[in-house]
Amino acid sequence: MKPSSTVASDHPLELIPFFRRWQRGLLRDLIYTLVLGMGFCLLFFGLYAYNLPRHRLLPQLWNDFVIATAIAYSIHGLYALGNMVLAPWLNTMRGWPRAAYHVALPTVGVFSGYFIGILLLNPAALRHVIFTPGIILSFAIVSVLISVVLLFLYWMRERELLAREHLAAEQRRTLEANGRALEAQLRMLQAQIEPHFLYNTLANAVGLIQPAPERARLLLERLIDYLRVTLAASRDSNAPLQREIDAITAYLELMKLRMGERLRYRIALMDEVTSLPLPPMLLQPIVENAISHGLEPKIDGGEIVLTANIEPGYLHILISDTGVGFRASISGKLGGGVGLSNLRERMLALYGKDGKLNITTNAAGGVSVSLFIPLYPHPLAESV
Repeated sequence: MKPSSTVASDHPLELIPFFRRWQRGLLRDLIYTLVLGMGFCLLFFGLYAYNLPRHRLLPQLWNDFVIATAIAYSIHGLYALGNMVLAPWLNTMRGWPRAAYHVALPTVGVFSGYFIGILLLNPAALRHVIFTPGIILSFAIVSVLISVVLLFLYWMRERELLAREHLAAEQRRTLEANGRALEAQLRMLQAQIEPHFLYNTLANAVGLIQPAPERARLLLERLIDYLRVTLAASRDSNAPLQREIDAITAYLELMKLRMGERLRYRIALMDEVTSLPLPPMLLQPIVENAISHGLEPKIDGGEIVLTANIEPGYLHILISDTGVGFRASISGKLGGGVGLSNLRERMLALYGKDGKLNITTNAAGGVSVSLFIPLYPHPLAESV
C-alpha cells in the first residue's frame, strides 16, 4: 500500500518507528498488512459488539477477523498492482489526483475484500448479501474510514519525504561549499610547498655565485628545466604518477649537481602504476626532506630509493634513504619542516582516514616514508 513508486517499498506502519526496525521486503509487508487487518478487525468489532449477546462475541470476532484480513490484503494487492502499472504517473501525481487514488483503491479493496471474506466464511451466503442496502451502507462507511486513515498516513509520509528531500538538498549544498573550501585550502598548501623548495634552491645558487660561478649557472639551468617540467603539471588537481616521477627525477638531477657523488638515487615502478592519478607535489616534500635532513648532514652522502606498487586497495609508494635520518615524534607525525607538515595536512584533507602515511627508521640508517593512496575515488579528492 504505497502512494508512488518512489516509495514503493514503504508501508504505512513505517510511520511508527517500531516498525522501521526490520528490512523491507515482501514477507515483511505481508506481515505488516496482517497487522493492519487485525486493526480493521478491532474497528469493525467495536462498531457493534456492545449490542451483541456474550455467546455471539467470539463467532462475530472470527467473522470480522476473516473479512478484515481479506480487505487488508485486497487493498495491499491493489496498491502493489497500481505501483507496478502506474509507476511513471504516480511519480508525478500530487494534490487531488493523489487523494483520489488513495480513496479509489481502498474503496475497491473494501468491496472486493468483503466478498472474498464472505466467500471464505460461507459461500452460500454470498448471494444474499450482495444487494442488501445495509451491506452497501456498511461498505461506504468502512471505505470512508479506511480511506481517511490511509490518506492521513500517506500525507504524513509525504511530509516526511519532503523534509528528507530538503535535508538532502542542504547536505549537497554544504558538501559543495566544503569542496570549494577544501580546494582553496589545498591550493594554499601547495602554494606554500613550491616557494619552500624555490627558496632553498635559489639560496644555494646565490651561495655558489662567487666560489663557483659555473656551477651556479648550471644549477640555475637545471632549476629552469625542473620548473618547465613541474609548473604545468602542478596546476592540475590530479596527474599521472609518471608525471610526478618526472618532476622528482628533475629535482634529484638538480640536487645531484649540487651534491655530486654524495647523492645517488634509484626509482623502480610497476608498469601498472605509472598511469594512476596522483595530486601534484605530493612526493616532493618527502624527497626534499630525505636530502636536507638525511643525506646532506652525512659526510659521504647516501642513496634515495623510490618504489611504487599496487597492494590490495592501495597504491603504495615507498621513499627510503640511507642518510642520518630526521626526527619523528612517537605518534608517527612527520618532522622536517613546512613541506612535510603540509603533506600530512594534504593527505588528511584529500583522503581522510583512508589515506595512510607511515614513517619508519631503517636498520642500516636513514628513514623510510610510506604513502598508501586509496585506489578507489574518495569523495573529498573528487571534489577538488
